[in-house]
Amino acid sequence: AAYALWELIFHEGKNVLVISTKETAAKEVIGKITLANDELPPWLKIPVLESNKLSLKLNNQSRVLATSSASDSARGFAASLLIIDECAFIDDIEDIWTSAQQTLATVAAGKAIILSTPNGMGNFFHRTWSEAEAKQNNFKTIKIHWSMHPDRDQAWRDAQTRELGARMAGQECDCDFLASGNNVIDLIKLEEIEKEFVKEPIDYAEGNALWIWERPMDAVDYLITADVATGDGSDYSAFHVINRDTMTQVAEYQDKIGILEFARILVSVATRYNNAQLVVERESYGRGVLEFIIAAGYRNLI
Repeated sequence: AAYALWELIFHEGKNVLVISTKETAAKEVIGKITLANDELPPWLKIPVLESNKLSLKLNNQSRVLATSSASDSARGFAASLLIIDECAFIDDIEDIWTSAQQTLATVAAGKAIILSTPNGMGNFFHRTWSEAEAKQNNFKTIKIHWSMHPDRDQAWRDAQTRELGARMAGQECDCDFLASGNNVIDLIKLEEIEKEFVKEPIDYAEGNALWIWERPMDAVDYLITADVATGDGSDYSAFHVINRDTMTQVAEYQDKIGILEFARILVSVATRYNNAQLVVERESYGRGVLEFIIAAGYRNLI
């Protein structure tokens, strides 16, 4: 809010757009900006031309507009600064970001601030944060941990765990992507499994698309499960090779590939792994893969 006010005061004709999950949340941001402006000393304050709960316009023609994520009022608003609040909890954020980027592109040196409590992994906010940390985009990461609050100590943090539970406390207090979100499998448990069990492959094949942890061994029973994509290069087809005696994954394939070539690789790998029992998803394009496998004479097939 303070940065937005600085943008308004020290630049003429600037537009700031605030998008939040709900209109009430967007109003709060406008309220903070308005309060900060009211508290400025007279020599710094810019006269207000227009002020309401969802907008503020100053005498220098700079203005801030707030809207909910469900609204399309942001379209056509050429923002010099875009603020997206609680980004990880906004539905259709990908579409909102795409259209918002178009408004930023029309303004020289357009900027964006995306802020949120974490809400699991793999979503737009988590991907953008991870790419920023890897310096794969132009965002700079700022993490506000609970311990930065001067009135909070470990006793307060422990109380949050008791009141909210470990997952929600990790989400709300620790900026923890792993602890946040509503996942089928606890992400912290997955991280523990990754640290304890995951190993680098011992070999690669099929243009590095096939990762191998264990080569075929005599008298071992193997299972291969396959997920078939469209074959037009827009999604990945994949399969996993499982040692049924030890219940460990021994190989994995993932690539954007045509369905007939995918079927050929399936038969080849299944044959090498002692004619492994082959289980192929049969919906949609999977039927074409199954037809190829049957025509090839492979029999250990579900």
